[in-house]
Amino acid sequence: MMVLSPALSRADKPRYDIVITGGRVVDGTGTAWYEADVAIADGKIAAIGRIDPKLAKEQIDATGMIVAPGFIDMMGQTATPMLRNPETALNLLTQGITTINAGEGSSAAPLDEKAGRTEGWTTMGEYFQLLELQGLPVNLVQTIGHTQVREMVLGDTDRKPNDEELEKMRALVREAMEAGAIGVSTALIYPPAIYATTDEIAELAKVAGEYGGRYYTHMRNEGDQLIEAIDESLTIAEKAGTPLHIFHLKTAGQQNWSKMPLAIAKIEEARAKGRDVTADIYPYVNNGLSLSSFIHPRHFAQGHSQLMRRITEPELQAEIRKEMETTSGWENWFRHVGHDWNKVIIGQAEDKDYAGLAGRSLAEIAQVRGEDPWETFFNLARSGAFALPESMTDANKILAAQQEFVSFCTDVGPAGGSSIAAHPRAFGAFPRLLSKYVKQLGAISLERAIAQASAGAAKKVYARDRGLIAEGLAADVIVFDWDKIADKATFAAPHVHSEGVKHVIVNGTLVLSDGKFTGKRPGRVLRGPGYDRDQAAFAVHTGKVGEGLESIDELMQNFMERHRIPGASLAITDQGRLVFARGYGYADVATKKQVEPTSLFRLASVSKPITAVAILQLVEQDKLKMDDKVFDILTEYEPHLRDGDEFDERQREITIEQLLQHRGGWNRDKSFDAMFQSVRFARRLDVPAPAQPEHVICCMLGEKLDFDPGKAYAYSNYGYCLLGRVIEVITKQDYESYVKQHVFSPVGAQGPRLGLTHLSDSTPPEEVRYYHPEQVDSVFADDLDEKVPSAYGGWNIEAMDAHGGWTASAVDLVRLASAFDDAEKCSVLNAESITRMFAAPQEDPDSGGKGDGSHYGCGWWSKAQGDDGRLDSWHGGSLPGTATLLLRRHDGRNLAILFNARTSPEVAHFGGEIQGKLQRAIDQVEEWPEVDYFAEY
Repeated sequence: MMVLSPALSRADKPRYDIVITGGRVVDGTGTAWYEADVAIADGKIAAIGRIDPKLAKEQIDATGMIVAPGFIDMMGQTATPMLRNPETALNLLTQGITTINAGEGSSAAPLDEKAGRTEGWTTMGEYFQLLELQGLPVNLVQTIGHTQVREMVLGDTDRKPNDEELEKMRALVREAMEAGAIGVSTALIYPPAIYATTDEIAELAKVAGEYGGRYYTHMRNEGDQLIEAIDESLTIAEKAGTPLHIFHLKTAGQQNWSKMPLAIAKIEEARAKGRDVTADIYPYVNNGLSLSSFIHPRHFAQGHSQLMRRITEPELQAEIRKEMETTSGWENWFRHVGHDWNKVIIGQAEDKDYAGLAGRSLAEIAQVRGEDPWETFFNLARSGAFALPESMTDANKILAAQQEFVSFCTDVGPAGGSSIAAHPRAFGAFPRLLSKYVKQLGAISLERAIAQASAGAAKKVYARDRGLIAEGLAADVIVFDWDKIADKATFAAPHVHSEGVKHVIVNGTLVLSDGKFTGKRPGRVLRGPGYDRDQAAFAVHTGKVGEGLESIDELMQNFMERHRIPGASLAITDQGRLVFARGYGYADVATKKQVEPTSLFRLASVSKPITAVAILQLVEQDKLKMDDKVFDILTEYEPHLRDGDEFDERQREITIEQLLQHRGGWNRDKSFDAMFQSVRFARRLDVPAPAQPEHVICCMLGEKLDFDPGKAYAYSNYGYCLLGRVIEVITKQDYESYVKQHVFSPVGAQGPRLGLTHLSDSTPPEEVRYYHPEQVDSVFADDLDEKVPSAYGGWNIEAMDAHGGWTASAVDLVRLASAFDDAEKCSVLNAESITRMFAAPQEDPDSGGKGDGSHYGCGWWSKAQGDDGRLDSWHGGSLPGTATLLLRRHDGRNLAILFNARTSPEVAHFGGEIQGKLQRAIDQVEEWPEVDYFAEY
């Protein structure tokens, strides 16, 4: 049970975040349990002993339960399902797993450019960056997959790499290790990895070894040639200069069951000689793999897809069947189950003809279908069915579990809907270990099992700051009911959660509370020994910092580190002088290109003040009046009315001023945001998606207003889209050209330009890459409705020009902002226009405010400061991959801060989160430097 601690006085401010009281602590060392309370603060275990629960914000009553370090899943396959949907980690959390080791030959990175356009990353560094921005329910350690690397360079065919290709493979491993991968992993029974030589693998593992990494392997054989496969693994590790870890150690096939003592002896022999050799197991006698893995790997030499195209040929089927029935010396799973289809459970089949038959043996399925089992086999293999052959024995599981060098795995990781999650180990491995092998069979003590599942495993994945209940270590802690701990998943129902795990704490945050997912995502990428913190985004920077402003620089670095932000730029002026111009982190995580003070960022809604300046210029020049009716100017657009609809005559009354002040009559909270209807409006007009501004306007003229123009404030991107078109009609120039010439150029800003949705040759080299974990449907006709990274194709920035389409540097933004410091000398607006720009609407001075005295003027939020009524004025911007803020202070200081990411697990908008902190840091500056860096940028 979890309870909130009683209210405390200010003097009794909570010392701890969580205190776990009354539990039996099994601390991960392997020694006997003891009763104690455990306190957690700032992500770490702060105290162990007798602790007053009033000293904590939250109390977990663990009376009668076990308190232990979180378990480490030594083969968790991939973290990507959690990137897309954090709830896919629930199968892990309900087992007490707090860290997964991902990658078994395959790995989420690297990817080629084509896959990268869909997924949002190509390198391991980019993948880790997106994971950290999303946050995870559990921690991740990651290997770089040999299969992944091989397929990137060679494809899935049977051939050796030449020297140039091998060097490309090494380079991919090197990038991953420097990003924080913990080693190289292989899956050598599966094509195309099976075609790799010992030397090829050793060459790649050697790169990992140079960084202190490990070699992790699903060995080349787990049955007839088990001992030989261990020998090869030892050879690879020796050549590479790495420790060795063997995934899911097993002896497959009754003819090989006697080899487990030999396998253990082989490993012990190596360990006795000083070799770091370890292994893991999962507590099931059925393994899991694609049914097509029953076919001799030589048939995959030209690729999996080619074999699947030919698999219906009778001659080929006869050849495959004969090999499976009569030959050995390869990983023949049919032989391993005694040539008995009753011992091959089918976990998942994509073929609709076999729907509803999962969880039964292939023999049963054939009988139900009225088929010969071999017909069923080939049909299911072609459909990509997942199989669970009964190839092992409990005696060997017990023997392996009793070895201190053995830890445990699910061999699945997060259950994200893939076929491998059809094995009950995905939901039950660790509770099964405890309930069956510890509690029922007494094969291993509770203390020893937990030690091997936590501290022992932590050493194998370089997570040396966790794995124990010990003061000062990371607080990955679980609480489970020893009487109720049990796995519930079966072959027929493999997705049933285990019971007994009550609470799971990851990095000091409660992720599972009373068995329920809290939605928190405190999990981190635990980076391996090749990762250089001095090259982390928060540790690298460019540009200039005036003397006395070091505290602001430190604030930025700490903020970058805490929220794992890829890149940012900050510029500050004092009385018109540029005193701070800094780039932080990376403009491009893949290439390690650093952010410069002149780097271009998407501004999102910070584009609105820019458009407002252009409009006010035209008013100054008597080319436009604030009370002009917008659609008296924009006369070329015809309303697109649907059957039965009538034109809303109120639209004819909307004025320029109302658009500037978001009082035009559209409320996106009541209806929708017109500028994000790219596909809907394109389909309505039967034009290729995405809809462009002219399409949006025609469609919106066919919609009803949400309120009478001028009668309320409601933020409207569409209103500023109309202002952009007004500029074009009045000036007879395109919007971008006019603004560059008349807004930016007079203040000396030459860099700003409108942005592009997609990365292309037209993207300026000065522009940063944008990082956002979300994947959405494309709005572009070329790949409409296909999944794309949200920042690159999920919306149309070209149509957002006047309300959100600009890119600029932080330096150029404060150039523009500081131009308004001296109204008499301003090069873009006169004093009257500047006053009007920041003034509150006359009809409703508090329009847009939140009850704090703020208002929205013409393109800016403003709020009076102090008794003299001077204003702070600002605007923020937000898009997937973008968070921005431009701020003009009442004291003659301006700042612009730009990020190439928007959110973290704790923060919805980086600009909004840091605004107050920067304000306070600026307020605390005692003496401002007399420098001016504008000439340098």
